[in-house]
Amino acid sequence: MQDKKNIEKVKNELESGFFGFWTKNLRVSFLTLFLLIIGGIYALVMIPKESSPKVDLGYISITTVYTGVSPTDINSLITEELEKKIKDVKGVKKYTSDSSVGVSNIVVEVEVGKSTKDVMTDIKSEVDKVKLPSGAETPSIIEIENSRNLLFQLYLYGDGNKYSNFDMIQKAKALKQDLESKSYISSVTVSPAGNYQIKVLVDKSKIEQLGVSLSEIGNAIRINNRNTPIGNFAVGDLNYDFRFQGELSDVDDLKNVIVRSNASSTLKLSDLAEIEVDYKTKEVNRYASKDKKGQNYVVLLINKADSAGVFSAAASAKSEIEKQIKENQNFEGIGYSYGLDLSDYITKDYSNLASTARQTLALVFVTILFFVGFKDSVIATVILPLSFFVTFIYLYYFGYTLNFLTNFSLVLSLTIGIDTIIVIIEGASERQKLGYSKKYAILGAIQDFKAPLISGTLTTLVVFLPMMVLPGVMGKFLAYIPITVFSTLLAGLVIALTISSAVYMAMSKDRKTYRVEEEIEANMTQEQKDFLESQREGKTVEEHKELSFREKALAKMGKTYFNYLNKSLKSKTRRFLIILTPIVLTILSFVILSPLIGYNFYTGDDLGNITLTVKGKEGSRESVLSKYLPDIEKVLDGISDIDYYGASVSGSKITTTIQTIDKKQRKKDEDTIAEEISTKLANLSEKGLNVTVEVSRNGPPSSGPIGIKLVSSNSTKLEELKKVVDDFEKYLKSVPGAKNVTNTSSDTPGQFIFKFDENKLSQLGLTSNDILGELASFTNGVMAGSIKSKYEDNDIIIKIKDFENNLSPDDLLNVVVTTKAGKVRVGDVASYDFTKSVSTINRENGKIMITVKSDLKSGYNSTDVQPKLDDFAKKYVFPEGIYYEQGGDNAENAELIAAMISSLFVAIFLMFFILVIQFNSYKQPGMILFSIILSLLGVNIGLFITGTPYGMMMMIGFIAMAGVVINDAIILIDLANKNIARGIEPVYAIATTGQSRLQPILVTTITTVLGVWPMAAQGGMWSGFGYTIMFGILAGSLLTIYCIPLIYYNSYLKEKEGRKGIILKIILLPIWLLKKIYLIVTYPFRKKKK
Repeated sequence: MQDKKNIEKVKNELESGFFGFWTKNLRVSFLTLFLLIIGGIYALVMIPKESSPKVDLGYISITTVYTGVSPTDINSLITEELEKKIKDVKGVKKYTSDSSVGVSNIVVEVEVGKSTKDVMTDIKSEVDKVKLPSGAETPSIIEIENSRNLLFQLYLYGDGNKYSNFDMIQKAKALKQDLESKSYISSVTVSPAGNYQIKVLVDKSKIEQLGVSLSEIGNAIRINNRNTPIGNFAVGDLNYDFRFQGELSDVDDLKNVIVRSNASSTLKLSDLAEIEVDYKTKEVNRYASKDKKGQNYVVLLINKADSAGVFSAAASAKSEIEKQIKENQNFEGIGYSYGLDLSDYITKDYSNLASTARQTLALVFVTILFFVGFKDSVIATVILPLSFFVTFIYLYYFGYTLNFLTNFSLVLSLTIGIDTIIVIIEGASERQKLGYSKKYAILGAIQDFKAPLISGTLTTLVVFLPMMVLPGVMGKFLAYIPITVFSTLLAGLVIALTISSAVYMAMSKDRKTYRVEEEIEANMTQEQKDFLESQREGKTVEEHKELSFREKALAKMGKTYFNYLNKSLKSKTRRFLIILTPIVLTILSFVILSPLIGYNFYTGDDLGNITLTVKGKEGSRESVLSKYLPDIEKVLDGISDIDYYGASVSGSKITTTIQTIDKKQRKKDEDTIAEEISTKLANLSEKGLNVTVEVSRNGPPSSGPIGIKLVSSNSTKLEELKKVVDDFEKYLKSVPGAKNVTNTSSDTPGQFIFKFDENKLSQLGLTSNDILGELASFTNGVMAGSIKSKYEDNDIIIKIKDFENNLSPDDLLNVVVTTKAGKVRVGDVASYDFTKSVSTINRENGKIMITVKSDLKSGYNSTDVQPKLDDFAKKYVFPEGIYYEQGGDNAENAELIAAMISSLFVAIFLMFFILVIQFNSYKQPGMILFSIILSLLGVNIGLFITGTPYGMMMMIGFIAMAGVVINDAIILIDLANKNIARGIEPVYAIATTGQSRLQPILVTTITTVLGVWPMAAQGGMWSGFGYTIMFGILAGSLLTIYCIPLIYYNSYLKEKEGRKGIILKIILLPIWLLKKIYLIVTYPFRKKKK
């Protein structure tokens, strides 16, 4: 007979408190749900969307221009002097520099936790104290920022026979001017810039004959190129400005400038010089697509304003561009195309996010449909995405943006959060089958699972917590992952424990039948039995014959699993073998499979962008390299998977940017296309050209997957260092898997070193400065102001015509300069020698450094090549004062990798701590860690089968996978504790616990695996993440099903017998395995500098 007090007591327990509030106040629940959806949609529409988040990169650039000066002199006169001041500034972590012809560039890395702006202010103060050569420009000091506002590249192209490069540049500048007038555009950069200068080419013999100097000509131009204000005077009733108009407006005005005059004659500039417009850029640019060949082109980089949305700004900019090109006669015959269209990439990101979400929800629906039923599938599918709306609101309210990292985090959260709602819905469904009404079924499920779900979610969150403080630029980007994951998982947990009860009640119906489960009812208290009896009133018993095929199959599976546990728990030998087997297999997987899996820090996506670089000898002219363009064009035109390309000849190299067609339409992947291009252009290498073909990847900046740094303590060892570099470069080219082998410095044709004879100068009463001033004017020219054109100010340069195109050392010695001692021939007081030279001098923290680096051929990992290069360095006999340091991606990111591994240990400790609080035990958290750590067996097998290397995304995938596995193990152990606490016989209690949790574990495992599979199949960065979750969860779930109950029983027996040795070993086993994993993974980063 039912006891009404017992019934009321159970009712009150279920309905009271925060979690019962939502079923008693359904209107409040649905209003909250409505506001949640409306607020989420509004936030989703309004939140700024961009390609990458804004982060303080912590880098400062100091650039100093000293035109025409050799790298060696730039290094000694500029770079070294600046570095002496920079190195002692507080907050400077590291500084690197490049000294090339006419330019010194220093990049400073700021210490973590220091303000980049404050450090930059201190650097400016120190740099101001440096006394630089008089010809050097003031150093430009700027903070390096990520280009998050770039919308797209615009290629403007036209028939090469009709439009010159200058024509194309002028049209681009007209479009730039129009776009920059729009509020949604912050800036437009034209490349090549194409600014021209006006050269005044003076006839050397004429000025010598007339005794006119370059400075005199320059002064004449300046005097005649200015407006002179007279003042403001009253004329009648009003005041007017008075000024003399004297500004030069064009080249014709310049020709008429009077240099010298007297009563009988006037000497104009046109009498002494030829005047021509000279374009600073000497680039040769060619564009080609499937239907356009031989086009001249120019590129515009379109950047949006900070306040503008990426989609609206891109759409408006494209609309304006298309309007101008179609309607403006200035653009008649001009074609255009878009490249690096970040708005398109972001659209694809959101499309992939939406597609992944749809596929995941569909697979969740199908899986729950099979295991639970149609009604519960619909409910879970409706509730699951609600946490996204909360995240959108959170991100919008706190000023975050949607970008590739938040999008990734949303997908990541979806894979983890599936488990929470499924556990609640599946638990409620099972309770309804026992005879509970829909209201008390959902409340009962929440009461049973709230504690393990809360602790499970908290343990998942603490795993991500250390990611907020990872070092370096990559660490700053990765911090966005936990920010998004925290909000989504917490929202998912709160929704599962609150609003889901109202949704469940609204979408489900009370059953008219119930199922008798003697095992479950035997474990109930009398109060629970009375309450269940009251809930069954008016319902009929469900006969076994009424069960569907699905239900019969699930019942049979549960019975089979119960028998397995019952048999295994009673056999000590069987328990020992089942527990030991995965331990042995996991260790063997690291010993055998890990070396074969390999390691790549980051595997980027196939973006379809390829860069072909053909480099000639340093100092080669554009006209020399341009003759190779037809060879390149012939090869590229013959590859059907190429959409378009733009080739640019500048300086001593040809750079060709290649865009392939969409990868879904391609016959080959971009690596295969790159290999094909490299093979077909091998004949250029035979002609002495250096050909490299690089595939563009997204992800962190990198100097190359393979590399080694060769260091000299001072510049006197530069020649010896170059010989060492040659040896390493030659060796790396012989290593299988390495391609595009280069170094960060190269030889120039050489340099002529001129020296004054101090004795001869002394005899004339002169110093070197008396000669160098006018000599520099003769060779480099004299600035004489500028003339304004439509788009910019164009400099006026006065130069000696004889020295314009070619200048030999003997020509320089024959120059005659005017001094206080009269006219002096340079060769009478100076001589010269020829020496070798380098194009760039690289330094790191003051030390000369040249990096030998390479890319990887398709199918190779960095662990296939980098160790061989390191071994070669170990055995190499270095000259005194020269040594090597680790290079390549692994070394560059060693600090980040070590921090991620350390953070994983911290996270595991925090997980352990939370579980100890929940279970008040050390043993049971150890059992849970057992299933997580040994799930690496599945990870290793999966990565090996799919050919996916270890890497950063694998680590993040492991963290996500642990969140799902740990939930299943927590619930299993929590339920077993409750059954044993009720006095149920241990073997039976554990077996029934396993049986009752089998179906939910299978549901969460299958839904997660199927939900992640579309993501893993995309390849690139997603493969390591996806396959780690898929195979890790499969292994972790199997361990939870087959091993955790046996370990739990072993622990119970040993505790009962008072023996704790084996328990301690079980707890320490995961820690021991983690130590071994740590040693294996960090082996490449623990090598000492040689």
